[in-house]
Amino acid sequence: MTLSEPPAPAAASLASANAVADLEHVFAHAPLGVARLTAEGLLCWTNAAFATVLDARADALLDVKLHDLLDHDGSRDQIDRMLRDALAGHSRSIDVDLRAPSPRAHTKHCTLRVWRVDSEPSSLVASLERAPHPPVGVDAGELATLMERAAAGIARIEPDLSMRSCNPRWSEITGQSRAQALGRGWIEHIDPDGCAEFLDALLAASLDAQRLHGRLRLLTVEGEVRWIDVVATPLPATDADRVAGDAAPGAPMVLTFSDITENVEADHRAEELTRVLEATPDLVAILDPGGHNLSWANDAFRQFLLPHEVHETSMLAMLDEWSQAQYATSTLAALARTGSWQGELTFANGFGDEIPVSALLVAHHGEDGLIEAISLVARDLSDLRDAEQRVRASEIRLAALVEHASDLVCVVRPGGRIVYTSPAVMRVLGHSPGDLEGRNIFTFAHPDDLERVKVAAAELTNTPTMSGPIELRVLHANGSWRHFEVVATNLVDNPAVNGLVLNARDVSDRVEAAEILATRAYHDELTGLPNRALLLERLREALQHAQERRRMVGVLFLDLDRFKIVNDSLGHTAGDELLREVARRIQDIIRPGDTVARLGGDEFVVIINGMVRRGDAVLAARRLRRAIAKPIKLGSDSTVVTTSLGIAVAEGHESPEDLLRDSDTALYRAKDQGRDRADMFDDHLRDQAVRRHSVEQHLRRALDERLVEVLYQPIVDLKTDAITGAEALVRLRELDGSLMLPSEFIDIAEDTGLIIRLGAQVLALASRRAASWVSRYSGQSLHVAVNVSARQMADSSFAQQVASELANTGLPAELLSLELTESALIEGNPTTEKTLNQLTALGIQLGLDDFGTGFSSLSYLKRFPIDFVKIDRTFTDGLGTDDNDTAIVKATIALSHSLGLRVVAEGVETIAQRDLLKELGCDFGQGYLFARPLDPMAIETMLNNQRSS
Repeated sequence: MTLSEPPAPAAASLASANAVADLEHVFAHAPLGVARLTAEGLLCWTNAAFATVLDARADALLDVKLHDLLDHDGSRDQIDRMLRDALAGHSRSIDVDLRAPSPRAHTKHCTLRVWRVDSEPSSLVASLERAPHPPVGVDAGELATLMERAAAGIARIEPDLSMRSCNPRWSEITGQSRAQALGRGWIEHIDPDGCAEFLDALLAASLDAQRLHGRLRLLTVEGEVRWIDVVATPLPATDADRVAGDAAPGAPMVLTFSDITENVEADHRAEELTRVLEATPDLVAILDPGGHNLSWANDAFRQFLLPHEVHETSMLAMLDEWSQAQYATSTLAALARTGSWQGELTFANGFGDEIPVSALLVAHHGEDGLIEAISLVARDLSDLRDAEQRVRASEIRLAALVEHASDLVCVVRPGGRIVYTSPAVMRVLGHSPGDLEGRNIFTFAHPDDLERVKVAAAELTNTPTMSGPIELRVLHANGSWRHFEVVATNLVDNPAVNGLVLNARDVSDRVEAAEILATRAYHDELTGLPNRALLLERLREALQHAQERRRMVGVLFLDLDRFKIVNDSLGHTAGDELLREVARRIQDIIRPGDTVARLGGDEFVVIINGMVRRGDAVLAARRLRRAIAKPIKLGSDSTVVTTSLGIAVAEGHESPEDLLRDSDTALYRAKDQGRDRADMFDDHLRDQAVRRHSVEQHLRRALDERLVEVLYQPIVDLKTDAITGAEALVRLRELDGSLMLPSEFIDIAEDTGLIIRLGAQVLALASRRAASWVSRYSGQSLHVAVNVSARQMADSSFAQQVASELANTGLPAELLSLELTESALIEGNPTTEKTLNQLTALGIQLGLDDFGTGFSSLSYLKRFPIDFVKIDRTFTDGLGTDDNDTAIVKATIALSHSLGLRVVAEGVETIAQRDLLKELGCDFGQGYLFARPLDPMAIETMLNNQRSS
């Protein structure tokens, strides 16, 4: 082991007193200064060489702390850190100024090294030797002064990366004190992002004794970033380094550094500017001081120059002939005189394309005032020139369009003075274009529109670029007023226009058509009277006024009696004239404040406003009936029609719909009670209406849930008294379990249109039941009769529906009889007649029900394919007791047989009636004498009994 190295572990581990004594003997005579220290740094033994280095006696150094030997206090922290590192097993050496504890002692520049005794972890050993002297001619103090005052930063970094010393420049840059920086404290101010990389490089340079140069980013105590340019130079090893053999490997490094933050930030700004210039679509370039050749160009310019390179391109080579002359004279002269030039040039790119550009050249001068470079920024004007050309072409086209447009175009000053009119003014207003220029446009507006037009014009004038439509009437040269739609645009701020531009279109035809449509939307086309929509609106207004004035409103619902007969007999033209005449007579009767409306067909409604008594409505109804009942001349014919009226009076908060419905209900009662009368809506009718509504809801529910029931009343052959079939009679089951008779719901079904669904369900049920009888009672040819309404017969799909039921059930067509009312035939619906023929073609038996009770002509028996007639019970009741009834029945049977028709008598209740019918030759009978309407099981019981007998 040499004295320059710390003791080897084997030697340090000697525990015996003799071994320690021997070791101390060796160190006592060693040439290297050696001392033992406590963990606190107290000198407890030194050899003679240690004292000699300090020019002191050995006994004068005992019990003296190591940092008390320092020449100044600046290195106390450094000594304390050295002792702590040694106790932790890390040996270090430093150059330090020491002096003996004596007033006459001189300061010695020494190299001090401290390490731990492994056998005694709390004991330390120090070595001390004189440090090398500065070069001849420069003493240590002068070197220290130079280092302190150096503009560059200087620091010594040990191989273990601890800072041994530094000048004030480190603190000036980072804000960290030198005491805090020494040791490894300086590393805390290296930016973490590059710290590990720098330290690895520094350590590698120390190990290889190589010079290191680079940039390092530091963080100040305030968190600011500072950039330094740093050079690390290895130092040759000193005697102290060689003695301390266990020190970290590598050479100490001297760091010289300078703050280059401003340069780095300038570089960053230059890089950012370069990126911006590279990204801009404008052409940017740098020219030489003479403005002749390009030295740099951005990407846009480089693409423009393809296939040439920047360094190959002169400015003149890029210009066309005219621009070359301009550039060589006025452009360069302006640059020399004013330092900048702006104008247009024409470039010729590498492919020979000529491109107009807007160019700006700026000269950049150095401190000597001479031009160092010229910057060029140019923007391609090709798209702008193309756009300008398109605008000019568009202006030419626009002028042509305006000159030949069908719409009128005017330009007026804000005050209304006309400065231009297009040629269309002759066609739309009858004026020559020049005749209107200088005149005020407001003089042509309709007086009723003038104020509105002036307000719109003022609003338009006060809002630049505003555009808005307005409609008004304009005076034509012939004195008539024409409707115009005007779109006005404020172009007062446009120097080329300096006014309001009016685009006017004659919309007179459209306005007139709209007025006609509006009239048709609220008026009846035939009579010109208000229709239902306008009626409800007027009625709503009347009710509101009546409530405010505590008056009543009356509604009279009129229906012409037997208008259809008149219409069919005299023709539709006469019928239309009749309706127009009735409308005129009603208008003549009512007061000016009242309203009459036609709802369609022969129905009219009159609103009586401001009534004081309910009787006022009755009096009005009487006057209307008398006026309408007077003879009406229709061409060469004269006819008289009567009127049925329903009256409803509003005294509270009734709605228009409620009032109209109530008057309609009263009208129905008036017609049911004989027509040609007026009837007032009352509580009884209200109760009927409530009951009617209840029945309707019950009927709808029964149809939805298929709860319709069918009973069957037997039809008997009067010759054999045998049952040959049955009539299907519909019933509704009420909530209490009772059956509702057809008289309570059939009319409602007809009125609401539910008769179609009801008839379809009855037909389906009866067809399935009859089909079951065919299979069960084969050989008896039992048929089923089903009643069919006029609405069903008018349905074009009814015959197909019947055919589908026959196919689905398997019922032979000849065993299905359909009974029609006279009303189904009297309406003369073409669809009805077609349906009758289709049913006959299927083989269905057709009968005329309630024969003799309607208003049909006997010609219907011959005209339509009827197979049988049914005598109504009103005639059967008088058989044998009423001569007229007996005669009618007898005649009906005889007439039917003469036409080849079978006869069925309804309402047979007595044996006498049956016997007389047999005597008169009636074919079939039906009535309570034979059986009441029965459910299917009861009918089948009768059939079983008949078969067994």
